Amino acid sequence: MIAHLNGKLLTKEPNAVIVDVAGVGYEVNIPLSTFYELENEGSNVQLRIYTHVKEDALQLYGFKTTR
Repeated sequence: MIAHLNGKLLTKEPNAVIVDVAGVGYEVNIPLSTFYELENEGSNVQLRIYTHVKEDALQLYGFKTTR
């Protein structure tokens, strides 16, 4: 399971970001509260991750804090 990501913020939208970690881009769903706490694109970012596994999908949900 993926529990934490640390990398470069490639794109930032109100509901999702893409984080580059060692050349791999992870698409992460985020809440608006996390969107407003993130730095600008191109900066380093650290996210706590909840990995949601379904029969037909693997989704990552990211949060700036553990709260």
